[in-house]
Amino acid sequence: MKGLGALESQVMGVLWGEVDALSVHDVVDRLSDDRRVPAYTTVLTVLTHLWEKDWVRREKVGRSYRYRPSRTRAEATTDLLREILDASPDAPAVLLHLARTASAHEVEALREGLSGEGLRP
Repeated sequence: MKGLGALESQVMGVLWGEVDALSVHDVVDRLSDDRRVPAYTTVLTVLTHLWEKDWVRREKVGRSYRYRPSRTRAEATTDLLREILDASPDAPAVLLHLARTASAHEVEALREGLSGEGLRP
């Protein structure tokens, strides 16, 4: 994900995969499936940076924080696509090219969304 380092992306993937807010220990535990498990202090630093960048919200529980994404993965991806379109000198051409490369399922979802029928929050 643009704007995020490799470990930040992994941490966001963990947070997006959960319904409840997670502690630093929870995040470390879920990252432990990987070959290299980052240290608790490293994950704490990453989560603090993500909070400073407004990627996560945090709530104080006892003496520690619990973290949750500030927006869904789809919303974050949309924000990145919006940045790309805003930076393009010809946003309509970019959109048309994207539409031409979309799968049938994606085109149908787009049609439903534009007609107001699909992709409810």
